[in-house]
Amino acid sequence: MSRIFAALALFAIIMLAATMMLGFPVDLNARVSHLRDLNDQMGGLTARGSDADNNAKEIERIRAEIEQDRRGFADEQLLGSAHKLVGIASALIVVLVCSIAVTYFVGTSRWCREVVETYELSESLLLRIQKLKRRAFPWAVLGMCTVVVISAFGAASDPGTGLPKTADWVIPHLGVAFLGTGLIGYCFYVLWDAIVQNHTIIESVMHEVRDVRATKGLETEPDAHAPLVS
Repeated sequence: MSRIFAALALFAIIMLAATMMLGFPVDLNARVSHLRDLNDQMGGLTARGSDADNNAKEIERIRAEIEQDRRGFADEQLLGSAHKLVGIASALIVVLVCSIAVTYFVGTSRWCREVVETYELSESLLLRIQKLKRRAFPWAVLGMCTVVVISAFGAASDPGTGLPKTADWVIPHLGVAFLGTGLIGYCFYVLWDAIVQNHTIIESVMHEVRDVRATKGLETEPDAHAPLVS
C-alpha cells in the first residue's frame, strides 16, 4: 500500500505542477482590461466630429489593434480553459489520494480490532494503530481543504465568472497555489509515513497471530488474514 500511495501522491503533485505551468502565461484580466480601454478610445473618437481625417486613421489603427487583441484573447482563453480543466482534475486526484489514505486507516484499524479480539492479543497493538489513524486523519482533511482553497482563489481571479475586481485575485491565487502545493506535498508525506508505520504494526500483529496459532497447533498462514499493505 505504501508504494501505491507514493505513486498516486507523486502523480497528484505532478498534476498540480502542470496546472501551475499552464496558468503562468494566462492573464485574461489584462486582456479584458486592454480591450475595454480600446473600445473606450474608439467610442471617444467616434463621438468627436472635428478633424475627421485624423480620427479615421486613429479609428482604423484602434480597430486593427482590437482585432489583434481579440485573436490573442481567444488563444489565451483556450489555454485558460486547459488550465481550469487540468486544475479540476488535479483537485479531484488530490481528494482521491487523501480519501484512499482515510479508507486505508479505517479498514486496517477495524481489521486490527477484530484480530486482536479474536486471538486475545495485546491491546497495545490496537492502541498504536488507532493512534496512527488519529494522527493521519487531520492531515488528509487538511490536504483536501487546501486544494479546495486553491480552487476558490482561482475562481475568484477568473473574469469569466463575472465577479468584480477579479484582477485583484490573480497574485493571491498564484501565491496560494505555490504554498498550497507545498502543503499538500507535506500532507502526502505525513500520510505515507503513517502508512509505512501502520504496515510495521500489522506485521507485528501477524507475527503474534502465527505464534498463537502455532501454540494451539493450528495451521499457520502468514497472509491469510492480512489486509493489502504491501
